[in-house]
Amino acid sequence: MRGWFILLKKEYRMARTSAFVLLAMLIIAGLWVLYLNRGNMGIILAPASLLIIFGLFYPALFMLKSVYSELKNTPHLWLHCPQPAWMLLSAKLVMAVGVMLAILAVDAVFVYTIIFSTPEINAMGKIGISAGNLALFVTEVGVYVTIATIGVSIYMAAWSSLMAVATVGSRHVLGRFNWLAGLGVFLIATWGMGKLHSSWLYKTLTKWGGFKIKLLSLNKVLPAAANDNPFGGLELYAGEIFAILIATVSIFALSSWLIDNKVEV
Repeated sequence: MRGWFILLKKEYRMARTSAFVLLAMLIIAGLWVLYLNRGNMGIILAPASLLIIFGLFYPALFMLKSVYSELKNTPHLWLHCPQPAWMLLSAKLVMAVGVMLAILAVDAVFVYTIIFSTPEINAMGKIGISAGNLALFVTEVGVYVTIATIGVSIYMAAWSSLMAVATVGSRHVLGRFNWLAGLGVFLIATWGMGKLHSSWLYKTLTKWGGFKIKLLSLNKVLPAAANDNPFGGLELYAGEIFAILIATVSIFALSSWLIDNKVEV
């Protein structure tokens, strides 16, 4: 385990400068938006949603760039490393998810700042939608969004890692057309998985363990919508979550195996 922490420290040293610059830019941009639109309730949703989307794709972009760059430019360091490839990939993934969580934390700080500093929101307390109730609702939604973002981002990061490994690993076979291997993985991850998810077999195997997520704080903000879908209860299936988990682990395992056995200097 000590070897894995050494790899994680190495990833932190390599990525910390760009991560701190990115967070600083987001904070400066957020403060600028707050200043220009102070007192305007309409600035809550759009920038916050864009930042969540950016955070969602960040681990995939990080893994694609980092894995591809190291395998292409310094493959001997990877291939002669005493640690297995899964440790190398997992250390990168933890760093990527850590930065993503920091981005979501910055987003949350600005959202709460807007909620408690906007006169329009505070004035709504007279009709039962106080800043406190709205903050409670945002917190509950934020927890679910954060969990979903972490899960989906790791799944996409697994595919982007495989894209990078396939691209670099096929250069001795495909030559300058090795980008076709990465394109093939991308098509499988998008079009292929889309076809699989819409198939009768997939639905049959995964539509079990259904449960609903209900927003308990919704009746304090929008009482009329508390019993209406999707607010009244978003239905999920344990089978689908289990299938995505298996797929994610399998894709990372395949990437690790390819690095250990197929990638050449």
